[in-house]
Amino acid sequence: PGDCHVKGGYVSGAATWTVKVASVSFYKNLDRGMPPGGGVFVVMNAVTGQPCGIFQENRFMTDLRTGAAGGIALKHLGLPADAPGASNTIGFVGCGAI
Repeated sequence: PGDCHVKGGYVSGAATWTVKVASVSFYKNLDRGMPPGGGVFVVMNAVTGQPCGIFQENRFMTDLRTGAAGGIALKHLGLPADAPGASNTIGFVGCGAI
């Protein structure tokens, strides 16, 4: 029926850490007038361990993050424009919403 993804993130020294729980590929939900997935982010205080907030995102942030990941990878792993063999053409395959 669908998939579940659980991801966590923390940047050393940051005031918070975050856990994301997302469901995807529930395509029968479209017949119910519902999105095919959903998710929540839970932001936690890195010092006290107490929750700071819960954010229901229904794939909006997931789609933005997925698209941004491809752009960041290109920026840091791609050839500079003036490098030998560099091209001004790029193709994105299987990288989510961009």
